[in-house]
Amino acid sequence: MHALSQQDGTVGNLRNRATGLVTIATLIGSFTGFFGVGTKDKPLPVWFAVGLILFILLIVSCAVYVLLPLRDWSFGPDPQDILDSVETDNDRLRWAQALGMHGAIRENEGEIRKRANVYTIGVLLLGLEAMYAVAVSLAAR
Repeated sequence: MHALSQQDGTVGNLRNRATGLVTIATLIGSFTGFFGVGTKDKPLPVWFAVGLILFILLIVSCAVYVLLPLRDWSFGPDPQDILDSVETDNDRLRWAQALGMHGAIRENEGEIRKRANVYTIGVLLLGLEAMYAVAVSLAAR
């Protein structure tokens, strides 16, 4: 049960970090567009604005995937399995519960890995967005 609880914490941490990605991506886009390149005399080039928007959309897409609700997610033994169990022996019932939780841990782990990989892609995109913003800011001067 402790492992299932840790998995829930891991998903919560990924979700918190994903919202941070969105915040940082939009800040980079906003500050770069407003302060870095665009001025009254020399407006922001359209291609630069489109590039920033694409980076932000990709990063937000990664974050949304991480934030989506989990389907068929298990946090502990399924009460219905316990109620449906025909086992009267406590040891057999505990064994069945442990097997069920072990299966849930393995299934949850696959979903956590997928979301962690998408989060990693979002982090890489954020780094690329920052490099893009700096490169264009330098090139525009």
